[in-house]
Amino acid sequence: MRGFNFSLDTSDDHEGMNQVLSFKYQLDKPGVAIGVFGLNDEQVHFEVTNVSNPLYDLLKGLASMIFEPSHLWDEENMCWIDWYCDECGIKWVLSTEDGHSLRVKIIRYDDFFDESTAVVAIDSQVNFVEFYSLIIRELDGFIKKTGLLNYEQKWQKDEFPLTYFLLLKKYLIERGQWIPTNEKLGTLSDEIDFLLA
Repeated sequence: MRGFNFSLDTSDDHEGMNQVLSFKYQLDKPGVAIGVFGLNDEQVHFEVTNVSNPLYDLLKGLASMIFEPSHLWDEENMCWIDWYCDECGIKWVLSTEDGHSLRVKIIRYDDFFDESTAVVAIDSQVNFVEFYSLIIRELDGFIKKTGLLNYEQKWQKDEFPLTYFLLLKKYLIERGQWIPTNEKLGTLSDEIDFLLA
């Protein structure tokens, strides 16, 4: 499974250690996506189904932390994202106090409706912009390869959350973390050419 990895210099937060973040996401079969989020040697594997809309929930949560920066008013800037799997549940808890460092906490539930089954799989501070870049780079490659039309057919429920995706990509461009190109790659380029014809 392809995916993006980043080495993050977080020496101020973790006594000189570099952190390696990874994120992979792909459609496995109709209505099912699989992937993994990793931080150093810790990994959370997931298989999410279309009973929920995991990409929409993730991108909306990430966007809310930027466009509703409550940390600027000395309030907690946090979002919770619930991903439902056939056999378990995953909760992402993301928070920032300054807009530079992001606390990523991922909780895995054997039974999503029974909090006593919760296990904290990952809990660490990472660089805010680098985390966003990791997620958007993976999803950029994913949707260029899959295509918007194919995504809806394969996911068999919701559309790809293009608005939040583009807002987050614009955020990265404005911070010099993304360089726009005119390179045409994959199915998405063909769809855009079709629309412009």
